[in-house]
Amino acid sequence: MTKPPRPARINDDAVRSWLAVVRAYHQCSELMARRLSTVGVRTAEHEILANLRREPGLSQQALARRCFTAKSHVSNLIGDMESRGWVKRESDPADGRVKRLVLTPAGTHIAERAAAVQAEVVALMTDGVPRDELELVRAAMVEVSRRLESALDPTASDVEWTVNSRS
Repeated sequence: MTKPPRPARINDDAVRSWLAVVRAYHQCSELMARRLSTVGVRTAEHEILANLRREPGLSQQALARRCFTAKSHVSNLIGDMESRGWVKRESDPADGRVKRLVLTPAGTHIAERAAAVQAEVVALMTDGVPRDELELVRAAMVEVSRRLESALDPTASDVEWTVNSRS
């Protein structure tokens, strides 16, 4: 009988760093959810609003790749957001089979309110942290994301979302 493989020895510093990231992620996620609820937006809706605000006219498929939720969930959310008057589908002039998603004026208004909530949370997290330390965190998380994306899908060329941008 063969013995099961021994787990790799993990550096204590790596474990502490990982736990700090996980804790901060959960705290940020909880705070965002609470604050977004005050403007009537759920976290997944905020992701959709933010993406369509940043890049109007995305297809539903492209939007699903950018959001941190399942494609079927994005489809359901788009339907809900459409019925709330936040999003509309427009035919692609180059291919009538493709529907492009755009924010309505009401959707733009709620997207701006949600963006303000996000800006407040980011400021709360980062105010007083020196710029060079923030850059180190960003660079480390970009590398971590690249490694995890590669482990999840070795054929993926790059992470689709805009973590690498400085905007």
